[in-house]
Amino acid sequence: MNLAFIKKHPVFTLCLGVSVLSLIGAGAGLFVSARIYARQVRALDAATTRLQQLYRRDPFPSEVNVRKEAENLKDVVDCYNELNELLRVGQVNLQPMEAADFMQFLEKSLRKLRDRLQNARIKFPEKYAFGFDKYAGGQLPASGDIPRLVQQLKIIEALCDILREAGVVELTAIERDNFEQAARGADVSSGGRRGAPSAPGAPSPEAAGLMPGGDKLMSSQHVKISVKAREIAVVKMLNLLASQPMFMVVTQVEMTNPRQESSAGGSVAAPAATGAPGAAEPAARERQVILGREELDIKLGLDVYRFAPSLAFKEGSKK
Repeated sequence: MNLAFIKKHPVFTLCLGVSVLSLIGAGAGLFVSARIYARQVRALDAATTRLQQLYRRDPFPSEVNVRKEAENLKDVVDCYNELNELLRVGQVNLQPMEAADFMQFLEKSLRKLRDRLQNARIKFPEKYAFGFDKYAGGQLPASGDIPRLVQQLKIIEALCDILREAGVVELTAIERDNFEQAARGADVSSGGRRGAPSAPGAPSPEAAGLMPGGDKLMSSQHVKISVKAREIAVVKMLNLLASQPMFMVVTQVEMTNPRQESSAGGSVAAPAATGAPGAAEPAARERQVILGREELDIKLGLDVYRFAPSLAFKEGSKK
């Protein structure tokens, strides 16, 4: 292409130049894109190969991790067992016993309780059975209820020793957890024929005082105590309950001063009409706090806890 041709056809020449430049730019862009594409393909191939390697690996179980976790589990179980054994000190466990032996045990225990309270000069209702009235009257308990009845009787013996040591004046009542009646009521409400005797020796786990479900770590039963005592005896009784090896928690304390109630409820003479400043002082003195000098009516609520045996740790256990 000579210069004369360019001068003769300038438009054609310009279009040809633009087309050549476009082809050069397109080629350069295609070259760059091809290199980027090749690089991304290599990266994708490398990532896919790494992923397939990871999928084909079998890293578990790692012996080091398994050994470390086994040591951690053993440490946790040891800490739990140490705390659990401290809580179990002094607790009263279930004690199987035949019905005939239980009746003799109950009679002997009630006689011992009454003698101890009498020797400590603590008043209590005549022929009091400490919540075991129907059995003291001759009714035989269900064989499945006996272990927990023995447990409750021993708990009441420990509580009476505390009352005796605290020096209360009178034992008004002790109410144990009447689990037999609650278990029978649950059987009736669940569809059983009303009035039908339950199968002997087969109460519910809760009625037998067991740990329901097999994995429960503790259970509790409620005891109510009503006594008459002076203020110093009440404080001593609460301290003794808190310091007992048997794990007990006081859930309710209700104190009533009968003399203060009668004084507050009585009519108070109106002050003299003279309006003297000291006219109301005698009435104020009559309503003063008189704790410490009178016998208070005390009602206590207690939760007595029982803890499950310690856990056994076995090497290689999945638990």
